[in-house]
Amino acid sequence: MEDVLVPIFFFGSLFAFPLLRRQMIHRHRLELLQQAPAAPAAPPTPTDSAAELALGLPEPHRLYALALLCRLQDALDSGSLDAHSTFVLRQARTEYLPATLRAYQNLTPAAHARLNARGQSAEDLLREQLEQISGGVAEALGQNHSSADRLLTQGNFLAERFETSAERVRA
Repeated sequence: MEDVLVPIFFFGSLFAFPLLRRQMIHRHRLELLQQAPAAPAAPPTPTDSAAELALGLPEPHRLYALALLCRLQDALDSGSLDAHSTFVLRQARTEYLPATLRAYQNLTPAAHARLNARGQSAEDLLREQLEQISGGVAEALGQNHSSADRLLTQGNFLAERFETSAERVRA
């Protein structure tokens, strides 16, 4: 009988030990989770969409911001921009414009009063900042040299191609 029980006990412990270990680890993790304080609810994330932020602006600024956003999107969708202009326009669309609109919308009444005490109004500051972004966009679009670069490259290619064929004809 001992000849049979010893191997059974050996193989039983060999297979049962990993199962018991896994069960104990699982139970320990559950106890840790039950003891841990509940995580506070995450604060609502700020709206990152410039279009959604623009809709919360007062009327003249809303139209200006939406028009600027449309101009940015149309320029980026055209696909004819050089790398620098594309970078500037993407930054304006994803970072500069939303940050400006969020800063305006997060103004408290005390902040409005402080600006008014300094002789500035929040609406005027928002207009100036929107105009600065618009000016930067216009400058980036005006400095787009990709079409001129393509024309020069094509001209150099043609000059090289036809100069070599003209030299072959002369020879």
